[in-house]
Amino acid sequence: MRHAHSGRKLGRSPDHRRATLRALTLALIENESIQTIPSRAKELRWYAERAVTLAKRGDVASVRQLVSMLGSTQTNVPGENRVRNAIEKVKRDLAPRFKDRNGGYTQIFRLATRRAGDNAEQCVMRYLPGPEEKKSAKSPKDKTEAKKAAKEVKKKAAPAVEDKPAPAKKADKATAKPAEDKKPKAKKD
Repeated sequence: MRHAHSGRKLGRSPDHRRATLRALTLALIENESIQTIPSRAKELRWYAERAVTLAKRGDVASVRQLVSMLGSTQTNVPGENRVRNAIEKVKRDLAPRFKDRNGGYTQIFRLATRRAGDNAEQCVMRYLPGPEEKKSAKSPKDKTEAKKAAKEVKKKAAPAVEDKPAPAKKADKATAKPAEDKKPKAKKD
């Protein structure tokens, strides 16, 4: 029995599992949407939501916890650091987006297609869109109303059917010849 053993093993050693989840969390923060398998996504959900919760707190201790969760911010080469950029993005973009929400910052969508190499089930994991992004995305009712409005504009812009001359029809051979020419020709012996 697995009493008091939380989490999924993911077929890895503890260090490898922790490194995998750190890398997935960084990728999710950077791109706000990643494609993975459902078991990894379900395990990643805790890390991704914990990062936003810590950034919402905003104090020094929570930033230090973020650093310990995501990895080191020190590099031997001066310049940009992936973990520092991720922490700044969480504090700048994601924390204000979810300031009125208590948890549940991520979504998991299962995909119908499976991975080509091993036929593994696939899913997309993403952070929920903010209220600004929801307003820009139109609901189905808005889309149908927009289509109706576009049709009305097209009708107003197009000239009436009466204004256009009727297209000339090709004359049939029977109507092109006068009635006199229809007489049967006499056969020669």
